[in-house]
Amino acid sequence: MRRLVVAWGVGAGIVFVALVAGPVGAQYRYTDDKGVTRTTQYKVDVPARHRDAAVWIGATGVGIPALSEEARKTKQRDDAIRRIGSSIDQVTAASAAEQARKRQLLRKEPADAVSASPEPRR
Repeated sequence: MRRLVVAWGVGAGIVFVALVAGPVGAQYRYTDDKGVTRTTQYKVDVPARHRDAAVWIGATGVGIPALSEEARKTKQRDDAIRRIGSSIDQVTAASAAEQARKRQLLRKEPADAVSASPEPRR
């Protein structure tokens, strides 16, 4: 009889903990190929092609991953490099568009100059 009471107590304790704690919240967030944001409990559950872009959204503290000072500085440098690269791409695209516009204007000028020349005298 005592074993039955202990079994019931352990079972009730497990059920109680499961109900109080509830399901574990998702810890990693990523965006899939279609642009849908998804969340998973473990980073290993994130598809391999999206794993590097997965972001930790859970709590931080003792025993929970957080960025170290070195990782934070590395992330800051990577973000700065990404912004610089994007700026260079924008400037390069604008410069190429400006050069194309100038070439187009140079092609039109001789044709306009010929049509704008005075008619020959008779």
